[in-house]
Amino acid sequence: MRTKTGFALAAALLFSAGFFRTAAAAPDFTGVWQAFASESAGPRGGPEYTTEGKTKMADFNAKYPNMVEPGAYCVPPGMPFTMTAIVSYPIDITQTDKRITMITEFDDQFRRIFLDGRKFPDDYPDTRMGYSIGHWEGNTLVVETRLLSDALYGRLPRTENTTVVERISKIKRSAVKQSNSPVATHKAVDDDVLAMEITTTDPTLYAKPIKTTIYYQHLEDNAMLEYVCISDIWEQALDAANKK
Repeated sequence: MRTKTGFALAAALLFSAGFFRTAAAAPDFTGVWQAFASESAGPRGGPEYTTEGKTKMADFNAKYPNMVEPGAYCVPPGMPFTMTAIVSYPIDITQTDKRITMITEFDDQFRRIFLDGRKFPDDYPDTRMGYSIGHWEGNTLVVETRLLSDALYGRLPRTENTTVVERISKIKRSAVKQSNSPVATHKAVDDDVLAMEITTTDPTLYAKPIKTTIYYQHLEDNAMLEYVCISDIWEQALDAANKK
C-alpha cells in the first residue's frame, strides 16, 4: 500500500514539475505591440460565401442600402478585424500562466484568453470579441474564439457560427518578408515580432476558411494612448446643442 502511494506521489510530483517547467518555458508575450505587416492567403476580391452566406449578405444589404460607418460612432469592430487591422493602434498584452489579457487602443476593446484548461461556457452571451480559450503547442500559443455576435458588415462579416483560431509565435524581424505598413510609424524597441496566423471559419457564411498572418512589432510600454472617440461625439453634440 505504501509502495503504491509512493509511486502515486512521485508521479504527481513529476507531473506538477513538468507542468510548471512547460509554463515557465512558454514565450512571454507581455508588452505593447503594433501591427506593421500582413500576409493574406485569401482571395483579393473578398470572402467567398456559401449559398446561405450570399443570401444572408444580400438580405442585410437590401435592408441597409445606405451603410453608416460604425467606427464613426464608436462602435468597435470586434473579432477578427481587431486583430487583423493594420491601422497603427497598439495592443497591450499582459501574460500569466492562467490567462492572457489584451487591451487594444482601438476603441478600448479588451480580450481575455483563458489558459487554465476550461471549456467554452453554455451560458455566456455572444459579444463582439467573443470568448477565447488558449493552449500551448511548444512555443506557439493556439487560441480559439467562439461566441461571437452577428455583424454582417465590413471586410470580415461574422455570425454566431463564426470561429476564429489564432496561432501566435514570437519570431525575429528578419523573418518577416512582407512590406511595412506606412501607418506603422512607431519605432520598435527591439527585433522581436509576434506572428499571428489567424484563420476564420463559418460553415453558414464562408465557402472556405479565411486565413491571414499579421506581424506585430514590439513598442515601448508607454506607446498606448487614450482612445477618445466617444468624447469627440459628445463634444460635437455639445457644440450642436449650443450653436447660436
